[in-house]
Amino acid sequence: MRFHFLLTNHFRYGCFRIEDICVPIATGLGELGHIVTYGFDDDVPPWPAVNLLVENFNNPAVVDQMARLKAGPQRYCFGVVGHEDIADAAIFDNPSFPDRRRNLERALTLADFGWTIVPCEYGALAGGERMRFLEFGYARSLRHNASLPRDIDVLFYGELGGRRLPLFNALVGRGLKVEASFGLLPAFFVQDLIDRAKIVADIGRADGLRFLTPTRICAALHRGATVMSEQIDRGPLAKLYRYAAPVTIDDFVETAVAVAQSGRAPEIGQKARELFAVETSMAASLLRAMTLPLFAELAAA
Repeated sequence: MRFHFLLTNHFRYGCFRIEDICVPIATGLGELGHIVTYGFDDDVPPWPAVNLLVENFNNPAVVDQMARLKAGPQRYCFGVVGHEDIADAAIFDNPSFPDRRRNLERALTLADFGWTIVPCEYGALAGGERMRFLEFGYARSLRHNASLPRDIDVLFYGELGGRRLPLFNALVGRGLKVEASFGLLPAFFVQDLIDRAKIVADIGRADGLRFLTPTRICAALHRGATVMSEQIDRGPLAKLYRYAAPVTIDDFVETAVAVAQSGRAPEIGQKARELFAVETSMAASLLRAMTLPLFAELAAA
């Protein structure tokens, strides 16, 4: 099968923000023998190609395009990739993005299927019954053995914001070398930072979040870094705590200082990666997410 990431809604200058979503999915599909391509605008291959749209539909243009093509004489197949908690008001009730939820709901009614990387409740939405949880896992070709010195004690993966910044400053105050990716850097730069980091911190951007961030955790694990994740998740993603050390906001600084100064961070990261490789598989997760009869039809086309 051919899977085509149709990324018009992310614009050419914004795709770096979704690399951690697209690349593991594309890699797992490749390991299963599928063809993966990328495109914008009118680069929409018809059936039996599968067009994957990564959520953020505040701009309705690509959803309007789906509707036009679905109403036309030629057959098209669309899949939506969800990556945010639909109950998170900061995302879907944000006045800066007033149409994001409405257009997501429109897209779900038009899509042939969907995958969500966080196990939130789509079932109550029209079309939500076609969504499947896609668990991120290990992919051999994403594995990277860093040759750089681990000279960054802690890397905050993402923007700092008001919740992470005090932790950043506290670590600096304890004499640690601390960096952040700020959510703005391209993949080659972020990968360099991960390869140099003893610890990658996956701390929630706000209080009250329900889910871990599988994209960031898995990106760091593939590169052998020690990951510390905030202990917030009690659902299916909680199994990632087997590979990422659970911490609270209150004990994170002391734990990070102790691990960074112990000299054991590289060993901890390597052991976590090996366990991650044994117990998870991105390709197998994709197979579990392709259970709708649609996929048998696609395979036979």
